[in-house]
Amino acid sequence: MARTRSQDYDSIRGTILDSAAKLFATKGFASTSINEIAEAAGLSKAGIYHYFDSKSEILRALLADHLETVTEIVDTALNSSEPPRAKFITFTRMLIESYTQPASRNRHAVLMSDMDSLPAKDRDFVVTTERRIIRSVERLLESIHPELLAHPGFARPLTMLYFGMINWTDNWYTEKGRLAPAELAALASELFLNGLEHTDYSGIRKPA
Repeated sequence: MARTRSQDYDSIRGTILDSAAKLFATKGFASTSINEIAEAAGLSKAGIYHYFDSKSEILRALLADHLETVTEIVDTALNSSEPPRAKFITFTRMLIESYTQPASRNRHAVLMSDMDSLPAKDRDFVVTTERRIIRSVERLLESIHPELLAHPGFARPLTMLYFGMINWTDNWYTEKGRLAPAELAALASELFLNGLEHTDYSGIRKPA
């Protein structure tokens, strides 16, 4: 029998996902119980099961929502009419602004730490989505710095170094600091792009 949806279904579902993301980010997926998620969301355990069949389904849903947000950022920034360098700066700003918002911050932390807790088919979805995002940024870097096309094998490591810098921002960034998210993004963009443009690839052994 199909579940009946209330008028506030989406709002309650969002509350469940936000509560679960905060708990998973703090305690880890394995150490968090359905009862704890229910209590944090202000629902009964039965109430949780009205929206999700299992804790694993909650994890899948919150990571899918997070990746959808990141994909929308990619599509918005990279499909604009801005020149490539400006696209990169816009993308970095939108990504850091998203990652430093509490709800997105928790989801991102869960993605970085608990993806392996997903069933195999759901992990495949996450990995496929991540690869599409990585490839989009890789192509953008090649359009910013065409010299990369003459040095095949460097674009992917550079892209991963970029994400390595950005993806852990939520671990240390605090809104009480001196830099706003947009200022931090501008600093990160300039640091990365200036380094990219002044790299002597001839002095680096080509990756295997």
